[in-house]
Amino acid sequence: MHPQLSRVQFVFLSTWLILGTGILTMPFAIGQFAIRDSWIAPLLFAVTGGIVVGVIALFRRMFPGQSLVEGYHMAFGPIVGRAASLWFLYMTFLTESFVLREVSLFSNITVLPSTPNYVVTAVFMIPVAYAVYLGAEVVGRVGEIITPLGIAITLILFLLSMQHADPSHLRPVLADGWKPILQSGVVLWVYAWEFLFVLQLREEVQQQRLVKDLLITILIITSAGVVAELTITMILGPSVTYSIYPILEVVRTIRIGDFLERLDTFYVMGVITTIFVKLSLIHYIFTTGLSHWFGLRHYRPTVWSGAAVVWTGSLFLIHNSVSLMNFILYTAWGYFTFTAMVIPLLAVVVQWWRQRRGLHQQ
Repeated sequence: MHPQLSRVQFVFLSTWLILGTGILTMPFAIGQFAIRDSWIAPLLFAVTGGIVVGVIALFRRMFPGQSLVEGYHMAFGPIVGRAASLWFLYMTFLTESFVLREVSLFSNITVLPSTPNYVVTAVFMIPVAYAVYLGAEVVGRVGEIITPLGIAITLILFLLSMQHADPSHLRPVLADGWKPILQSGVVLWVYAWEFLFVLQLREEVQQQRLVKDLLITILIITSAGVVAELTITMILGPSVTYSIYPILEVVRTIRIGDFLERLDTFYVMGVITTIFVKLSLIHYIFTTGLSHWFGLRHYRPTVWSGAAVVWTGSLFLIHNSVSLMNFILYTAWGYFTFTAMVIPLLAVVVQWWRQRRGLHQQ
């Protein structure tokens, strides 16, 4: 069976898997620890992302042709394996619920202050579920269409905002030492773990090119992060600590004469679109995982019911932006380390030991 996603589509989807919400929350999270040296923090994403990709490479080598859920079932057996895969599905559900909640919080702050959260999330989730129902190829085409436009608009906005840049905000370099930067690196780990979702893509991508494409994605995300943090720091300076959406504040500074202003509208449209791509990919992972866990022939029966569960979770699990950011800053890394490192590596070790024991018995 031919892959449903081309390499370009897969790289674009993997990029928005991280940056879909990363362009919203990552600058704020980094700004809580590092200010002048915030541009160094994205370089640590190459390390954290590389670690996750290493785990993916080991898992794919040990379980060729199988999804993450199926690999857990093979390594740990029918009982422990189903418990391990259920934990992965729970963390996928939790992540998707958080992403959906971020949409409503961002929309309420920027364009829909009086619209109830349950309306915003429902309206957003319906087209996501419909795109997933149509298949991975549809989601990939959406990512392929919006990515060049998103890159072009972002570069234009950043260039226009440079009229307010003050390079002195970047100096002195490393005045606060490495500790704030390393603390930011822990936060970046929260985003890097999401690469693990691609292990659930079994027939949709070219497995022999998977690791190489993910490394390309890491390079793209790291470069984008450095450029974004340099721009934010030079324009906002120390005030970045108090901004929930620093990039939005940067775009709002753009004004040329009396005819070019309020360009933050384009930024809001772009963010909503990229989150749509990210949420669609995560929902596809979630529904295919459910189908493998229940032993269904196809994932489509779980699409709409899964969307209803995620919509409910977004309303009850996260109360406000403060609780969401506190979870990202101080709590999520522990959950995601266990999910993205401990369990997959344990499955690899168990399967390796079983294969070695089988060779000795022969």
